[in-house]
Amino acid sequence: MPSTAPPRTEPTASAWRATGHRMTDAGSLIPSAIDLDRPRQGITLAGEGVSSPRTLLGLDLRSECRLTDHWVRGDDVMAVYETADARHLRTTAMWRLHPSDGATRAWELIASAQTSRLQSDAVLAVVSEIDATDILWGTCTDGAVHWHTAESPEATCVLLGHGGATDSDSTSVLVAAHPGDARRMTVRRDGKRVVVECWLFSTELEKGVLLRSRVLAAVGPTADATRWAGDLAAKFAASPPVLTT
Repeated sequence: MPSTAPPRTEPTASAWRATGHRMTDAGSLIPSAIDLDRPRQGITLAGEGVSSPRTLLGLDLRSECRLTDHWVRGDDVMAVYETADARHLRTTAMWRLHPSDGATRAWELIASAQTSRLQSDAVLAVVSEIDATDILWGTCTDGAVHWHTAESPEATCVLLGHGGATDSDSTSVLVAAHPGDARRMTVRRDGKRVVVECWLFSTELEKGVLLRSRVLAAVGPTADATRWAGDLAAKFAASPPVLTT
């Protein structure tokens, strides 16, 4: 008789290499890794010529937290955190590879939050820190990103780099909040470092409600930064918002 067993499917190959709680982006030309025990650092980028590590898409829960679960699936690294404060906040972070061309590497952090309390404070931030001398603020209108040297409260993305860079290996960094999700974006200097904070969620979260939001970060060549960063940020802004239930 012919077999009635379902056909076997091969497991999806993971883009991340797991070593304990350390997840390495195996396909990135710039050494990139996530230490799940240090969520605020997010994706750490290292390499030659970098004076201090760049950290992208870190999750700042505004409290001590503990890792309660994690797994890797295809292009995604999933981690579940619970805060140690009175908010009883349970947050799931999904760091995902984002489609980009061969000259750039992009990632997305999709963060969701819920609470066991009847009502709680869900505000958190997605934080990126790099050494940079130049900052461009991007506003998206008519499907295109327009770059400004002056800070703008309407900006949904920023482009960070080093002024006057002539090295063909130099890179710039894009950080973009989805305009349908983010509450506000702040940019501040801390010495040579530039700190970008994308603040998510409202101040109140009710039991049984799941909030979800996302932020994009990408690294690419400085020589063509405004073009590739503008294209990525515009496509990201035009994508449908993540459903909230």
